[in-house]
Amino acid sequence: MCALAAATLSAIVPEAPAAASGNVFGPATGYNLVASDGGVFSFGSAQYEGSLPALGVKVNNITAVIPSIDFKGYALLGYDGGVFSFGSEPSHYNLALNGIGAHDIVGIVFTQFAGGFLIVGADGGVFTVGNAQFEGSVPSFGIHVSNVIGIAATADTKGYWVAGSDGGIFAFGDARFYGRVPPAPSPVVGIASTSDGNGYWVVEQNGGVFAFGDAGFYGSLPGYGVSVSNIVSLMPTRDGKGYWLVGSDGGVFTFGDAPFFGSLGNLRLSHPIVASVPTS
Repeated sequence: MCALAAATLSAIVPEAPAAASGNVFGPATGYNLVASDGGVFSFGSAQYEGSLPALGVKVNNITAVIPSIDFKGYALLGYDGGVFSFGSEPSHYNLALNGIGAHDIVGIVFTQFAGGFLIVGADGGVFTVGNAQFEGSVPSFGIHVSNVIGIAATADTKGYWVAGSDGGIFAFGDARFYGRVPPAPSPVVGIASTSDGNGYWVVEQNGGVFAFGDAGFYGSLPGYGVSVSNIVSLMPTRDGKGYWLVGSDGGVFTFGDAPFFGSLGNLRLSHPIVASVPTS
């Protein structure tokens, strides 16, 4: 059953950009794909715990998803900071209802023991919830941007990376800077960290993958001659020896040791897929 965060999202806003969810907390034997209206599609061993359309909640601004620590639930994040919790995910928090007035939230990641969140806005502002530790933000450097697409955390969550659509990477706390993506016609749409926090993957809208630090490179769509422009996220496997790329049409591409559990590529969706998360 869904536990709504004190209220539903404050308004229906235009379709929001997608962001990768950051650290992965368990072996992945399935995955959930999430649409902009809060629809959830489960594959493999992923447990379906409900969705916003099933509750009659009408939005079109979901931008990210994170799993509960036991993988028996998940939380959906809205562009205005609203958080919707399903299954065993206990976090009921809504930025829009707590005086922050956020309207550009694009990414979310758990803290180390799932006692809090790190949330990032399109301007690079970082919000901390629960036991999450604030280590800085892009605006705190006096840098003005509006193209941030996601956040990923180090293993101890005492640091994090913030990624921009132009390939820029900002490192905070104990997160080390390992490199950025050169400017290219295809924008960056996602970032995910390795399990030890000593590297990260960055993915572009055309399925191009860039590996930094100890992140392994296992291929990309342009490298296979596949031409797309709708990739929205990258999900690494637990051992970091593979990853999935997910398209806005629900298509799923596997690389390295990432197994294929199914996709929505053969269906016509009423709302695009904007986020994804592996589960166990």
